[in-house]
Amino acid sequence: MASTVKRGLPILDLSKADDPAQKAELLGELREALFQIGFLYIKGHGVSPSTISDLVKLLPPLFNQPTEAKAALSKKNSPHFLGYSGYAEEVTLGEKDLREQFDLATELPVIYAPSAHKPQNGNSSTTSGRDFSKLYWRLRGPNQWPSEAHVPGFRTAFTRYHDAVQELSYRFVHLVEEAFGIPAGTFDAFFSKAASAGNAVVPKKYVPPQHRIKLIRYPPSPTSDSSARSQGVGAHKDSSGWLTFLYQVGREEGLQVLSPDGDWISAPPIEDTFVVNFGNAFEAATEGAVKATVHRVLVCPTYTMPEAPVLILFKAPSSTSNPRYSIPFFQGLPLDITVSEIQSYIPLSVRRLRRDSEGSAHGAVSSFLDPRWDSLGESQLRKWIRSHEDVARTWYGDDVADFYLQ
Repeated sequence: MASTVKRGLPILDLSKADDPAQKAELLGELREALFQIGFLYIKGHGVSPSTISDLVKLLPPLFNQPTEAKAALSKKNSPHFLGYSGYAEEVTLGEKDLREQFDLATELPVIYAPSAHKPQNGNSSTTSGRDFSKLYWRLRGPNQWPSEAHVPGFRTAFTRYHDAVQELSYRFVHLVEEAFGIPAGTFDAFFSKAASAGNAVVPKKYVPPQHRIKLIRYPPSPTSDSSARSQGVGAHKDSSGWLTFLYQVGREEGLQVLSPDGDWISAPPIEDTFVVNFGNAFEAATEGAVKATVHRVLVCPTYTMPEAPVLILFKAPSSTSNPRYSIPFFQGLPLDITVSEIQSYIPLSVRRLRRDSEGSAHGAVSSFLDPRWDSLGESQLRKWIRSHEDVARTWYGDDVADFYLQ
């Protein structure tokens, strides 16, 4: 069995996948983790320690930039919801989150074209015939990068980290496929680039996704008493991607996972591991076989939340504790795909696992995406508008914001 921590979160060693004698054991552990809780640690992941440390060491200077430098990178400048947001600027379940963060993503050009069926500045040979006038395509676009003068080497370190975790995410998806008896590569269509056939370019079925990464700083926490803490980020299931790969920096705790029994399980940092969990789309596509698990982050309550979102430079309370940093990578899905289409890639035998174990009376999964948001693009647009209403009203207008905020 996989080793566990804090009442049952499994720790899987991915290096077993390289040993035929141990791979079956790993797949069994993974299958149990997927079906039972949907949250796990992975070690032996293959991401270079230097790739991680090169980005981690830049987090303090990134967040300690002058207030005006962070304001210049505000999400309010970006229709793609990429950039900086300060304390109280993001909302989860109607409550303001006590954290500041930089949202970045796979560096990609704008392809949204409201009056044409081709991208504004892309390669038409790989996107011929596509309609990029749908509003959700506006989510896709380039990053706002911090100045080299303020954070030297940041873009290089971030790109190395993004690329390494991207490859890890693809390898892990192959293991998930094998764990459920799906041929490895079943989901590659979601991520691969256009293939070549002779001298011709074969159009890809979907536009490759844009993965997103948050660089997050929570305030110092002077107490380990969770009952005295505030919402760093409220209880939620991930809706930003297919899978999430979270790197927790240092030793500061705060992440908690809701167990199948309804208890909160602490998920503390463990050296050289990533925490992996699954998004709403994965749960919906597998009809609940793979769980998208509710989780939250609790932080120090001594910081006074502003009445309205503002850009501020956080001043830590008197405490021996340190800020908590974390780096979640959200593996994206094509915006031009639906949950119904994803289900078509998954055998009925997998989609029936939850129903067969719980009986026909429990076949539905409460976290299924609302049928109105079967389109991943529409679902993602709604998610970002609800999280950042001010950005939505600036770039999408009041009518669009009001529609998705209903």
